[in-house]
Amino acid sequence: MVSLIASIDCEEAYRWLKQAKHTFEAIRSDLDGGFFDWACFKAQQAGEYALKAILRGAGIESFVHNLVELWRKAVRICETLNDLFECIALLNKLYVLSRYPNAWPTGAVPYESFTKRDALEALKCAEKVLRAVEECIHVLCKSSEEKG
Repeated sequence: MVSLIASIDCEEAYRWLKQAKHTFEAIRSDLDGGFFDWACFKAQQAGEYALKAILRGAGIESFVHNLVELWRKAVRICETLNDLFECIALLNKLYVLSRYPNAWPTGAVPYESFTKRDALEALKCAEKVLRAVEECIHVLCKSSEEKG
């Protein structure tokens, strides 16, 4: 792993990662209840929080919701995230489509447009992102401890 940061604020990184994990766990309730649109949105949010964990820990402001943009910045810190692009691209599409009727053709609404299969795919991708980010943060924090 190549890191372009001198140090990481592990407390801040783990704080964001904790929120990502909490949001990820909430997906299961939505799946069980048939709220597939919300499961998809929460998968996007879990991925967003996870990427922001790395960036915020590195002291990089990150106020956007575009996962591709966040991922591009995070890959510069942790190149092991490079393999996540397919999942990042999938989750990125869910930010608006899962919530807003005006993102769909006339007459369609998000809750009727997302399926269990969609939600399960989003869940898998969110899980991949969370695992990769958590591993990256662990490595960065361990390296930071060893230096300091």
